Amino acid sequence: MGHERIGFLPQTKQWRAIIDQLALFSGGSISIAQIANETLNAVKKTYEAMPFDESVVKALFFLATLSYSANLENQIDFLNDNGYSVDTQMSLFSLMESAQDYITTEAGSLEINKLAKDSAMQAVIDYQDRHKTEQLSLFSDQPDSIWNSVGTGAAFCELSRTFFASFTERQLKYYIERAAASSIDNYDTMQAFSRQLSDQSKAIAEHTFEISKLVQSFSAGWFNKNAVHSLPTEQQVRGFLSMSFGKLREEFRREADGK
Repeated sequence: MGHERIGFLPQTKQWRAIIDQLALFSGGSISIAQIANETLNAVKKTYEAMPFDESVVKALFFLATLSYSANLENQIDFLNDNGYSVDTQMSLFSLMESAQDYITTEAGSLEINKLAKDSAMQAVIDYQDRHKTEQLSLFSDQPDSIWNSVGTGAAFCELSRTFFASFTERQLKYYIERAAASSIDNYDTMQAFSRQLSDQSKAIAEHTFEISKLVQSFSAGWFNKNAVHSLPTEQQVRGFLSMSFGKLREEFRREADGK
């Protein structure tokens, strides 16, 4: 990449390694710096709009409602009365179906809708995977419900961090692929680039999970203030999203400056 000006491309070791690895594909004169610039400029612009996106608001509200419901006497009835469709075991399958049905959009971006929906489902899947062995009953081979103990700031921290990490990871990959498709007009070259991107998926996932730790600094406090005793309002959810995406966006700025 040499003397090429990278612009908004983060200058940290992790991001330099990711982009340097992408540059290994046989792209001839294709500029990896250009693809990286287009990708991260798109992400930066998108972050400004995310707190107002219907799908993203619904995704966060989905997770907040799930946590809030754990503090109620009848969690399952409440969820089924408020747009979810969970079975009596609150199985992962029923939660996934609920997310599919709940996180919809009438006029928003279908691409963002898929990102938000998939990220919310990933947060639920990962939380269950991390906690399922902790819920085994001493008197039964069947696990107790994981979801009746998520009504705490700590649990919401886990769910929200995974959501933002997954959303950012998926968004970066989406924009990298879109930028590459507009820059590469050779099929074999595009295939080579896609393979390199696939090889770097783990590095991208690890980095986005690391920067999503920023969300933890205030998400527990937000939940304890706004979602323990009542459902948060849409305005409160948007406020949380504004703070979260703002922190992540500033982290990308900080990395871009090499600080």
